[in-house]
Amino acid sequence: MKKQILESGQKVITIDDTINSKQPTPVQPIVQQLSAYQLFMKDKKEEGKYSLQVLSQMWKDLPKDYKEQYQERARQLKEQVQQNQLTTPQTFFPLSRLKTILKEDEQKPQFKPEAYQYMLKAIEEFGELLLNKVKDQIKQDQRKTIKEDDLINLIKENQELQFLSCLAIHHQKKKTSQTQNQQGKSKTSGALDKFLENNNGI
Repeated sequence: MKKQILESGQKVITIDDTINSKQPTPVQPIVQQLSAYQLFMKDKKEEGKYSLQVLSQMWKDLPKDYKEQYQERARQLKEQVQQNQLTTPQTFFPLSRLKTILKEDEQKPQFKPEAYQYMLKAIEEFGELLLNKVKDQIKQDQRKTIKEDDLINLIKENQELQFLSCLAIHHQKKKTSQTQNQQGKSKTSGALDKFLENNNGI
């Protein structure tokens, strides 16, 4: 688990190598496995509205050769699902988090299930790439923690990360604001000391 601690007034992230020991959560199959009867129900529901009781009776009355066609479709579908489970990427990044991010997008893009899965894997791969670069950097400094300055410096020094320059700008504004606040406190403290000194002299 990643931990946050306080060091010299900055939030830092402690690297916990045990995160790599977790087993990735398999993504959901792209194709949903359905039985022959479920495939029949799906087809009939597309034709019109039927109650479950009516659909059940229609299935019972369905000729054997038609049932065999649905059974064959179900068998092929099962093979397809099994193949997808072997080939689709696995990821730690939660789908719920990605959907929350997408809600903020003005265009509200629609994703098919397989597109979600590859987007999640892309996010995870980028995060791992960024983490490895920062780990190499702090290893040279013989440190075990990642500070926000490490990430900002990495962004500034790597051309391929320039699309994250907005983070560097935000970081600089934050530091400027903190410096101004400290200077303001220092002036207030100096004025208070002077006031107390004058009053003591009265």
